[in-house]
Amino acid sequence: LMNLWFWPFVLGETTTISYLPGASIEENLRRLLLYSLATSMGWDVMRAATNVLLVALVGPAVLAVLRRTARRAAFGPAVTPARPTPPPAS
Repeated sequence: LMNLWFWPFVLGETTTISYLPGASIEENLRRLLLYSLATSMGWDVMRAATNVLLVALVGPAVLAVLRRTARRAAFGPAVTPARPTPPPAS
């Protein structure tokens, strides 16, 4: 979203990767992709890969801690579902 917000205003209309008013959507999307590749795609991909790695490594431990905390924080009696009563025999 930052690229999309900044892209139309940063370069003017003189480059091949700048926003072109009146051009087709396909042409401007191609230019946006080229702009993203030239400016920040490397940073964005590395940041996303790092996030995936950290979630895969730390996620299970964090979930275990949260589940344990939820069990300990249950102050009321444990709720168990009632067994359904069978219908009367006829």
